[in-house]
Amino acid sequence: MTAPPSRAARQVPLRVGLAFAVGLLVTVTVAAISGITFVNTRAAILDEAGDDEDALLREVSEQVTAHMTSAVPAIELSRMLLRDSLVPGTRDALARQFALVLTNNPAFSWMSYSDADGNFTGAYRSPDGALRISQSTFSATSSELHEYLVGSGGEWTPTLHQTNYGYDPRADRFYQAAQAARGRVWVGPYVFFDEGVPGITCASPYIDASGALRGVFTVDFNLNALSRFVEALPFGQDGRVFIMTPDGTMIAHPTLHLVQVAGQGSKGSLVTVATVGDPVIPRWFDAWKRSNVQGAARFSFQAGKQRYVGGGRTVAFDRNVSWVIGAAAPESDFLGLLTQDRMIAIAVLGTAMAFGVLISVVLARRISAPLASLAGEREPLSTPFREVASMDRALLSMKRSLRSFAYYVPTDLVRDLLASGQEARLEGRTAELTVCFADIAGFTTLAESAPPDELVRHLGRYFDEMTRVIAASGGTIDKFIGDAVMAFWGAPMPAPDHAARACEAAVLLQRTLTALRESAETPWLAGLHARVGVASGTVLVGNVGTPERFNYTVMGDTVNLASRLETLNKLYGTSILVSEFTFAAARDRVVARPVDLVQVKGKQHGVRVYEPLCLASDDDPAARAVAALCEDALAAYVRRDFASAAELFAHVQTRRPGDRAASVLEARCRAYQASPPPADWTGVYVATEK
Repeated sequence: MTAPPSRAARQVPLRVGLAFAVGLLVTVTVAAISGITFVNTRAAILDEAGDDEDALLREVSEQVTAHMTSAVPAIELSRMLLRDSLVPGTRDALARQFALVLTNNPAFSWMSYSDADGNFTGAYRSPDGALRISQSTFSATSSELHEYLVGSGGEWTPTLHQTNYGYDPRADRFYQAAQAARGRVWVGPYVFFDEGVPGITCASPYIDASGALRGVFTVDFNLNALSRFVEALPFGQDGRVFIMTPDGTMIAHPTLHLVQVAGQGSKGSLVTVATVGDPVIPRWFDAWKRSNVQGAARFSFQAGKQRYVGGGRTVAFDRNVSWVIGAAAPESDFLGLLTQDRMIAIAVLGTAMAFGVLISVVLARRISAPLASLAGEREPLSTPFREVASMDRALLSMKRSLRSFAYYVPTDLVRDLLASGQEARLEGRTAELTVCFADIAGFTTLAESAPPDELVRHLGRYFDEMTRVIAASGGTIDKFIGDAVMAFWGAPMPAPDHAARACEAAVLLQRTLTALRESAETPWLAGLHARVGVASGTVLVGNVGTPERFNYTVMGDTVNLASRLETLNKLYGTSILVSEFTFAAARDRVVARPVDLVQVKGKQHGVRVYEPLCLASDDDPAARAVAALCEDALAAYVRRDFASAAELFAHVQTRRPGDRAASVLEARCRAYQASPPPADWTGVYVATEK
């Protein structure tokens, strides 16, 4: 009979047991963490993608509404001027008024007036960008067409004369729709006559005091402009943003101008969901209809072999017209990195198992060898000071953590927190600070032409230079928003001259960027420019967020104003715009010229905005002369002396050739000379863009 195995035979070596236990523990732990992390991260990424999609659709809705409804005040103003005889009721005077409106509204492709006798007067922008006048008459016996090219000085050059033209605007769809509605109506979308492009018309009847229809005003939009707009909107890597009518007629699509079914003149047909040539759109449209919502919805759907993230929003920008703005992108656009991380996690799991087993074997040997030596004769064990070594490692780890923490939050804030000995908590205070937004103009071109890793290096060099200038002036970097930098002065360390510091930093930022553009080391910056907006006022500053995660930042109307001023640079061709309050506090240290009185989007009152020209310490008499000249020009403009103001703004352009701000104000003065503003006019220009 075989003897049962002894207890010693059933025991395993310590190194083997420890290696097995550690390996099993590492495997289970890493696998569980990886699986849970993958599931939760996937859900979080898709949820964040949905939030980004909602924000994008809201922004597009606002911009489309602003784009389309800009026709309403133009029509109402023209009708008011004709009704009150502020513009003579002649066809030439109306044509000049329409040409002026098109000059100031690049979104319009046509503006016209058709009277009850069948006469037509309009101004339009031809495909080459030239401004043209079209006038036609109609009667039972004869009809004529005259067209003119409008020169840069406003002169008319005849380009076409046609007899037996035969066009009666009263038979056109826009005239009949406005006549039937007896009010403003949108006609379309449809294919514009003789242009073969998709468009929509805003038509408004002119009804006299007796109730008789005198004529119809129109503003036309070329909808291909909206396709170019959505083409530039980023949503994922292979996503797209598009616009359609509720019944599925396409308004805008990133490739609409490529697949449009064109015909001769107005005989072409508009693209629909079924004919757009994009297989994703019909699947999106089916999912949108199933969502059964009137406002906005997010959903997912299958198109081919891919799962898509989708969403839509209905925008009604006038009484009788509403569109649907949609977006769709493959889930893989957002989950690609997660899939890569999953493969990395598997590799980490295998590596962790191998290292775990190896380390456990080494530790078991380190433990088992001394234990084994206890059984026999041995020398005393030499042991290092473990507590001292552990303390040193802990201190080094803490220093590294603090240095890393300083990369994410202001250094002064970290120092104050350490000095106080208290934990950071959610709290804020109101303070008078100065806020700055600096954004790269033309970044899209750079992003399209540079590989991603090269683009990151370029942005890193740009941000490094901008951060150095801001830090040198005592500013605090709040955050990087894509290619934009947000900063503020006056917190966490108080600075009574925060407005002056911000203005000086803005000037130095532009000078630094100029040097980088001219440097042979940074050729990729040769075509890039930055727009800077600066505003001062009371803000909420402090730790904002959740109990688990804080962000030291500023909030309030002053922050919004600084952001709006940064965008407003595009209108005036300036590189820096500061608020009146900021300049008043910094005028001893910076030379600036007034640009305009502007009511930015989101504000109820106008503010005077300034462009810093140089530092007060600079020896630049030309800048000071321009600043004084602009002060006189704007003063004349505000007191309605438009002739003097126009001459002064023209003088500014002789000193600064190509000065767009002076050109914009001169054109506005010339327009007001021809058509004076109402008596309650305050000189404030209402900006409609964000």
